[in-house]
Amino acid sequence: MKSSISRRKFLERTSFSTAGIVLSLSGAKSLYANLAKKADTPAILGGTPVRTKPFPSWPIYDDKDVEIYLDALRSKVWSEYSYIETESAVKFERKYAELMGTKYCASTNAGTTALSAALCALDVGPGDEVIVPTNTFVATAQVVFNLFALAVFVDSDPDTFMIDADLIEERINERTRAILPVHIGGGAADMDKIMALSKKYNIPVLEDACQAHMGEWRNKKLGSVGHLGCFSFQAHKSLTSGEGGAIIGDDEALMDRCIAYKNNGRDPKNKRVYAGSNYRMTPFQVAVVMGQMRRLEEQTSHREKNAAYLEELFNDIPGIAQCKKYPGQTRRGYYMYGLLYDEEQFNGLPRRKFTQAMRAEGIPIQGGCDTLNKDKFVEVYLNLRPFQKLFSKERLAQYWEENHCPANDVIDAETGLILGQQVFLGTRKDIEDIAEALAKIRKNAAALI
Repeated sequence: MKSSISRRKFLERTSFSTAGIVLSLSGAKSLYANLAKKADTPAILGGTPVRTKPFPSWPIYDDKDVEIYLDALRSKVWSEYSYIETESAVKFERKYAELMGTKYCASTNAGTTALSAALCALDVGPGDEVIVPTNTFVATAQVVFNLFALAVFVDSDPDTFMIDADLIEERINERTRAILPVHIGGGAADMDKIMALSKKYNIPVLEDACQAHMGEWRNKKLGSVGHLGCFSFQAHKSLTSGEGGAIIGDDEALMDRCIAYKNNGRDPKNKRVYAGSNYRMTPFQVAVVMGQMRRLEEQTSHREKNAAYLEELFNDIPGIAQCKKYPGQTRRGYYMYGLLYDEEQFNGLPRRKFTQAMRAEGIPIQGGCDTLNKDKFVEVYLNLRPFQKLFSKERLAQYWEENHCPANDVIDAETGLILGQQVFLGTRKDIEDIAEALAKIRKNAAALI
């Protein structure tokens, strides 16, 4: 039966019930209060925008990046497949494994293919089921469906936007072959609870860390907590090669299968003894990501400082709260920065009008989240002949009956806000501009309705 959740009950569960809507108790002079006093007519109503200067662009490169890329071009080695130490992809894999604190890494040509190869290494196939969140990029579910397995969606935690780990167990059955949590936006899913379920039911965990470079759970890099972890280096990610990906892990047998699957079945000894396809990273992708790795730690630290400053300012702004983090999250990665919006604290201003007004002030904020369980592609897959043969009518009917994620629906329709990672690469003044725009919109909210 379809479940529902009222907006009031949703807000009672979220950060707005605690520190998110109270004023700072530090006694320090409130920057927000000063900004609210000087707030003038919103830009969307004809006033002057807070900023016209764009935030830092992305991606970032310098002359050294260009030289690394040209070296790959000049080498005339434009394809690598032998898995020998002199290959650039193998050098990158060694370096990335060391950065992630794992024994092994397999580079791929995309985050999607990293997930696909990892699922194949875990022997996920026709008739199996895999637990996934609804709030994630479409590839997380597509790679499951492409194996003629069932992607079973789980609702989101309204405080964090992550998969609600407390709802996973009720979706586990005898067909469940893997749990695939996503560290959405760069924050961490509740890996303590997820790994406990993995141990209880002997089900492997594949971490989708495609958005979570440099994030940590109890001082271990995200992606290294489960049995395997996958990353994307797509153009918008905080570590990018335009397109690209990687799988990390400590289990030699599992990682041999990952390495083989992305290289037409050839294992690290170059023997074709596994199933496989061609998901190899090109030397040009390797060149770009190696150049980008030079500044990864510096950029991550810079984003952390600016995010901490923004959170300090948000403590003074009723109606806006940063997403909570689980106690085990010891470092955040940065791709998208999630916020929660309470329209009641903005005189009933709907989120849609709030985001329009903020963008008019020069702040690139957007509302909503992914709702894969409601996407048309799910029906397209399940109507394919293999799914109709592999899963009984009763199982598919049960699937549709349970395929509702009410908390995520509220995040998508009413409360969820997102800032992109490049916003946090700017100055403290850039961060103050965000707070100034918020102050202006809140002061004039009634006029914006």
